[in-house]
Amino acid sequence: MTVSRRGNTGQGERRRLPPHSPHSKTEQLKKLQNGWTNKRDKYEEAHRAELTLWNAASRYLHANLPKGTKTLPIAEWEQEYADLKTQRDSDYTKLKETRAEVAELQKIRKCVDIALRADQPEQTQNRTKLHEQER
Repeated sequence: MTVSRRGNTGQGERRRLPPHSPHSKTEQLKKLQNGWTNKRDKYEEAHRAELTLWNAASRYLHANLPKGTKTLPIAEWEQEYADLKTQRDSDYTKLKETRAEVAELQKIRKCVDIALRADQPEQTQNRTKLHEQER
């Protein structure tokens, strides 16, 4: 295969392409034999679905970014995430304390219920005795 040194004009000196050129016949035959031209094509074919989703997300984000913004405010997001994480940790500590308090109050309530049940048979016996005496 021959190519002009001066581009598309067709004038000038012509030279022969080396055999390792991507336009050579051996390179075209290699492509036909293994189906891939390079590692990038192979990777793109193997991860076509992921790359399609990535490209769609990228197009959507860039279409919906505020005017004058070329990138996402990642540093602000990381700061917000850190703030929310500390708030969550403090709230969770309060929740643990509240749960412990509720568990203690439930134990007290159970003890009071047991004590009331122990008193009830005496009260019912007293009521039955009073009813019998009134009759």
